[in-house]
Amino acid sequence: MFYFHQSLTGRTVSYEVASSPTLLTPDTVSIHKRRHSHKRRRSVAHRLSLSILSAAILTISAMTAVTPKSSHAAGSDLRQASSAPYDSWQSTDTQELSLPSLRGQGLSFAEQYHNKLLGEWSLRNINKSIKMEHDPWIHETVKDMTWRLNAQARQQAPMGLVIIDNPSINAFAAPGGVIGINTGTILAASSMDELASVVAHEVAHISQRHYESGADERKKALLMQIGGMLAAIAASAVDGDAAAAVMMGSQTATMNSSMAFSRNNEREADRVGMQIMTQAGYDPRAMPRFFATMNQQSQLNQVENRFLPSFVRSHPLSNERLSESQSRAQHYPPLSLAEQQRHQGLFDLLYWRVQSTGKHASETVLTTAAKNSVGAKLALMQWYGEQQRFDDADEILAALNKLPAAQRQGLEPFLSITHSQLLAEQGNWAKAADTLASQQRLYPERRDLRLYLAEALTNSNQPLQAQALLKPLTQQQPSDRYAWQSLQLANEKLAKTTTTPKLANIATINALRYRSHDQLWSGRYDAALTSLTQAKQLADNLQNTAQAGSARPLLANIKAEIKNVKTAQDFEP
Repeated sequence: MFYFHQSLTGRTVSYEVASSPTLLTPDTVSIHKRRHSHKRRRSVAHRLSLSILSAAILTISAMTAVTPKSSHAAGSDLRQASSAPYDSWQSTDTQELSLPSLRGQGLSFAEQYHNKLLGEWSLRNINKSIKMEHDPWIHETVKDMTWRLNAQARQQAPMGLVIIDNPSINAFAAPGGVIGINTGTILAASSMDELASVVAHEVAHISQRHYESGADERKKALLMQIGGMLAAIAASAVDGDAAAAVMMGSQTATMNSSMAFSRNNEREADRVGMQIMTQAGYDPRAMPRFFATMNQQSQLNQVENRFLPSFVRSHPLSNERLSESQSRAQHYPPLSLAEQQRHQGLFDLLYWRVQSTGKHASETVLTTAAKNSVGAKLALMQWYGEQQRFDDADEILAALNKLPAAQRQGLEPFLSITHSQLLAEQGNWAKAADTLASQQRLYPERRDLRLYLAEALTNSNQPLQAQALLKPLTQQQPSDRYAWQSLQLANEKLAKTTTTPKLANIATINALRYRSHDQLWSGRYDAALTSLTQAKQLADNLQNTAQAGSARPLLANIKAEIKNVKTAQDFEP
C-alpha cells in the first residue's frame, strides 16, 4: 500500500507568543524532547487548496514511487561493515565527464533568478506539507553523496536537499536545484551505489534542464499533475480513498500531454545519471539492479490492485528502460570486488540509522542484525539509550572501543555522535559536549557535528559558544531550519541565564527573530510576521533606554526580515 503522510515534522520547537511582547511561554520544553514531536493537524480543505496551487514543482521528476520491501535480510553480506574507511569516496576513474546538452545556450539571468525563487518556494511548501527526516548525521551523509554527484555535472551546488520520512521508493528534483529522497529509498537499496544511482538520476534531470526545456503547455500539465499529488498527500491524512480520487483526477487531465515528454526525459536522465555516478566513483551496474527492485515492487502493486500515484503512471519504469540500463552498464569497465564494497561500511551505518530514527526496527531485529553488522550495533546502542537501559548500551560501547584502532577510527565521527546521544539521555550534557568537541575540531566543516555540539553546549549552559557554531550554518544555508531552531533555543537559554540585562534583552529579541526564520522556511508566513512584530516592539522599547545603540542595528535587521517574509508570501510561480 502506498502511504501518504500528513504535514508533520520530526523536530518542532516553534510556538506562538502571547499577546504581550514577551519572549516565550514560561516553561520552554527542551530541544531534545521536542525534536521528535509532531505538528498539529491542519484542516484537509485548507491543505488541499494550498497543495494544488503551491506544490506544482515538487516532483519535476519522480524516478518511481512504490512500496518498500517487506523485509530486509539482517546480516546480509551487503550490510556487513568492512574494515575500509567509512568515508572513502575516492573515484577510481579520472576521465573527464562529458554530458550531452540538448539546450545549447544557458539560462538567462532572469531565468536563473526565477528558478531560484521557485526553488525557495518549493522548499517552503515541502517543509509545510510533508513529514521530514531531520537527523543531522543522516542528512550530512546523503548530502555529501548528493553534492559529489552534482559536482560531476553542474558548477552550482544544489539549493537544498530534503529527506522525506516516507516508506515509498521515491526521489524528485525541482527547478532551482532542490533534490528530495524518501527514507524508503534508502531502506530499499542494498548498497550506497544503488542509492547513488537514484540521486544521480535526479541530478541529471536538473543538469539537463528538463523543466526549462518543456513546451509551455507541457509545463502547465506537469504543474497540474504535481499539484494533484500534494493535494492527495493532504487528503490522505483523513481519507485514503479521497487521496486516490484526487490523484486520478489530476492524472486524467494531464496524461495525454505529458507522457512523451516524461518518457524522453526519463531515458535521458537514466543515461546521463549513469555517467555521473560512474565519474563520481560508483558502480554503474547498480542502476539496473535498483531498477529491477523497483520493477518488481511495481508489478506486485499491480497484481494486488494497490494504488499508484499519477507520477508513477506518467513516468513508467518500463521493461524497455530496464533493458536499456542493463545494456548500457555493460559498456563500463567492471569494478573490482574491493571497489564495489568500498562504500558498504558507510551504507551499513546509514541503513540502520534510518531504521532506528524512523522506529522501523524492533529490539529483536536489531539484536539479530547486530551479530554481523556494526551499524546495527550502534542502532541497538541508541535504542538502549532511548529505553534508559544504559548498562546494555555501555556494554556495546565497550565492545566497539575494543575494535582495532583503524577500524574504530573508520566509524568516526558517527561513533562519537552515538556516544554523545547516550550521554545526553543520561543528562550528562557537559561530557557529551566534550565527546563531540574533539571530533568537531577534526571535522570543522561538518554540519552535523556543529548541530549536535551546539545542542550539548546549550544544555550545559554555554549558549554563546553554541551560537558561534550555528551562525555560519545559517549563512551558508539560509533554509536550514534545524540551525535556526537551535539558534532560537540558544538565545532563549542565554536570556534566562545571563545576569546582564542588556544581553538578556538582545537575546530575547534575537530568539524571536530566529524563530521567524524557521517559520518562514516552513511556509508559516503569518506566524513569522507575528514573531518579527513582537521582536520589533521589544527593539523599539530599547531605543528609550541606555541600550539605544544596540537597538538601531536590530531594528534594521528586523525591518529587512519583515520585507523578506512579505516578498516570500506574495510570490506565486
